[in-house]
Amino acid sequence: MDNEQAPVVIIGIGSIEQHGPHLPLGMDSLAARYFIHEIASKSNSVCVHPCWPGYSPHHMKFRGTITFSEDTLLNVILDTISSLADHGIKRFMLTNHHGGNAEIYKLAMRMAKRYYNVMVSSPTGPSGTELAKKQADISKRHWDVHSGINETAAALVMFPELVEMYRLEGWKPTLDLGTELNKFFDVDRDDYEIVSQVRGACTPPVNIDFTKDGIYGTGDPNLADAGEYAKRLKERVDFMVEFIRVWKTIPIPPAFLD
Repeated sequence: MDNEQAPVVIIGIGSIEQHGPHLPLGMDSLAARYFIHEIASKSNSVCVHPCWPGYSPHHMKFRGTITFSEDTLLNVILDTISSLADHGIKRFMLTNHHGGNAEIYKLAMRMAKRYYNVMVSSPTGPSGTELAKKQADISKRHWDVHSGINETAAALVMFPELVEMYRLEGWKPTLDLGTELNKFFDVDRDDYEIVSQVRGACTPPVNIDFTKDGIYGTGDPNLADAGEYAKRLKERVDFMVEFIRVWKTIPIPPAFLD
């Protein structure tokens, strides 16, 4: 890689937690590491993976999970950015691969920008491609947000040697929120926008109370399509690389100059 005088630093955050019977405990952090390395290698950037655990107290009933407290994760992210800001880095791209980190991650971005005088971004996309729409539809239709079709496909692309599909033989969904709330998963309901949010408000805080095997949703992970996901992954990496290219054409705004 050619020397870069003012590199973008890409920080990836994930988790160590159960991912059903077939995916590795480090699924989210392994995916974060893979993703940021792909972007960095194509954009002359620097990638940093400051920690393996994330914020996962809702997974602790499943053995093997390791969670940071909210304060610990927040400070790991902030200390990482602060250290590199001291060395003159002005552009940080953050990418989060675990839903439980989301609020802490967003707060860290806001605090870093305010207190360390750096630019912080977390771009997402592309969202309008056919593959993006299909992936989003699977997530919505099957509540496929953890260890299901999409995440299994991702693992089969990025680290297939760690996936044990044989453990899914005869798999049936274990998702159960109770008779009334189970009805609120029907995406074809006229009132789905309301009832899906009511369902979210009523979902137990500990996931073993609604999924006995740790797989959220009703989509069969055996339907994961690695070839299709590989194309989607390339779309996402290319999008991030282009974001960095455009970002670096903009001189550092005066507000961020020391």
